[in-house]
Amino acid sequence: MNTLVIQSFRNQDIPPWIQRCLDSVRVWCDVQGYQRCFVGDEIFDLVPDWYMEKTGKGPVATDFARLVLIREALNNQGFEQAIWLDADVFVLDPTMTLDCPGSCAFGQEVWVQQAKGGAGKLEVRKNVHNAVCLFRRGCVVLPFLIETVLSIIRRANPDKIAPQMVGPKLLSALHSLHDFHLLPQVGAISPDVTRDIIAGGGPALALLQSESVMPVQALNLCASLIGSEMNNTEADQLIAGLPLLICH
Repeated sequence: MNTLVIQSFRNQDIPPWIQRCLDSVRVWCDVQGYQRCFVGDEIFDLVPDWYMEKTGKGPVATDFARLVLIREALNNQGFEQAIWLDADVFVLDPTMTLDCPGSCAFGQEVWVQQAKGGAGKLEVRKNVHNAVCLFRRGCVVLPFLIETVLSIIRRANPDKIAPQMVGPKLLSALHSLHDFHLLPQVGAISPDVTRDIIAGGGPALALLQSESVMPVQALNLCASLIGSEMNNTEADQLIAGLPLLICH
């Protein structure tokens, strides 16, 4: 299937570990025979001015812009399939395939975190995420999502717009009604799992592995968390330890 893979990040001062993620996706595209498109800060030119005034240049604006880029690829650029991957997704296995029986699919994460009041006890939440989005030509969900995101932000109080408001939170709510096809091979790692990977093992990593329906082949490394908690050396240690995730 004629496929375009779309990614975006700022054009300069790219952290080395983000570049390693981007390179891993480039290798995956080469193996799969996919075309790849990288978009810099010009991605925000696709967002209406009133929307940007409410959200600023951040994940909520990008959540809308990625849908516009996908629509452009399918409607005007001749692609049968368009896949968005966040810049902080690292592909562990370049032979990974994103099989989808329908016209769209989204990622699924097994999020391991400390239980509330659990005195060190861990809990798992399985969430829908949009670090990977797959759409095919003619998908009716895509225009619906675009209009829904615009409607939500138009009516939202700008002081109460959460980072995941029109991304994972919206998709998770719609998933309970629509039952989207999910891609558990593209997961995400929480801070607890991140620490275990760097340490070479631990209970959070073990819980992620036991609760995963299939071995992960690509991971959203959650740049916002890494940026606030880890330096580049630790990020390199994390990437070096990622093969632990497929060893179960």
